[in-house]
Amino acid sequence: MASISNVQLLLIAVLVQQSLFGLLWLGAAQLRLSQRAALHWAVMALLMSSGLALILLRGQSPAWLSVGIANLLVLVGFIALRRGIQSFARLHTSDREHGLILGLGLLSALTSSIPGLDPLLAVLLVASAMIWTLLRAAAEVRDALANEFGKAAATWCALPMVVLAILFLVRCVVALASPERFQAYLQQPGGSGLTAAFIALVIALLLQAGLTAMVLLRLVRRLQYQSDHDLLTGMLSRRPMEQRLLAEWQRHQRSGGSFALLSIDIDHFKKVNDLFGHPTGDAVLRRVAQALHGATRSTDSLARMGGEEFCALLPGTDAAGAERVAGRMLEAVRGLTHTEMDGVMTVTVSIGLAMMEQPGEPMLALQRRLDQALYAAKSSGRDCLEIAVPAFSTDPIGPQTAR
Repeated sequence: MASISNVQLLLIAVLVQQSLFGLLWLGAAQLRLSQRAALHWAVMALLMSSGLALILLRGQSPAWLSVGIANLLVLVGFIALRRGIQSFARLHTSDREHGLILGLGLLSALTSSIPGLDPLLAVLLVASAMIWTLLRAAAEVRDALANEFGKAAATWCALPMVVLAILFLVRCVVALASPERFQAYLQQPGGSGLTAAFIALVIALLLQAGLTAMVLLRLVRRLQYQSDHDLLTGMLSRRPMEQRLLAEWQRHQRSGGSFALLSIDIDHFKKVNDLFGHPTGDAVLRRVAQALHGATRSTDSLARMGGEEFCALLPGTDAAGAERVAGRMLEAVRGLTHTEMDGVMTVTVSIGLAMMEQPGEPMLALQRRLDQALYAAKSSGRDCLEIAVPAFSTDPIGPQTAR
């Protein structure tokens, strides 16, 4: 019984590694974790395992099988890798390009099966296709996912593919420089080169780690988004809004300036639920949220604080600017159409506005003035804006009405 070399042992380790990852990606697809991408990556891992199994037969099986078909399987695995990345990044799949690459792989496999023909050309052809596919996949990870994960994280996820492409390029250069050694490499079981086999093991692991990191990063960000946002309206929820308000208040205490806080409440919302049901109430909440969002600036923050109450933080604005935003909100909500209620009642909002202009006012005092302004808007007939008494004011009149 022939002994197994260290190179073969490493290749077997890569084979087992990729097989296990293939099963893991199938499990991820069953759990609907990036399902389409996971299925592609499962196919990639299983194809690479099959190609490595054939590479282990080099020197014992015909070249068309252990070289041509083995390389073709690995190339198709890289195509599956890239298609999975395109699905994950919500890009259009490059099927025409992949068809051309597959054609090069088939040509390489056919060339390697011709007796007496130097296999160097066939191997260089398929290696070039592999390098191109890997570099294109890496570029798509880096560019398409930079906004979602950040440039640094996207670059790290793409790096194993770049390193693997460079490894294939180095092997091509070595083959061109030493054709005799390349011929010997193709004849030895598993190929030759302990260092190269070890590098292949590490890069294959890093490649799968990069794909796994992409899925986990998206999952974490999705969970974070769901934690920070109201699922019905898509607005911020109470906790992150309170954090933003605290940060803005602290900035104001350090450097001055001003910001505005709006408290918005849907008028007679309980009546909507009682008369037309909660599904209609949910539809009204979504429409009002969209209308409020459309009336604000990109730098403003909107949150659903609970029930039918919303809050808007307007950093770096003065009283006149805040009144304009509140006015747009009132008009936008008045202009909404609610077909479920068939004109039986209209939907309006009441708004309280409090300005933070003087450093030194405690946060609780600001919120108390805001609550008083909203209460005054409700008491004044609703569908209006009430401006809170300025901080440290002795004005006994109370909130000012703006309609």
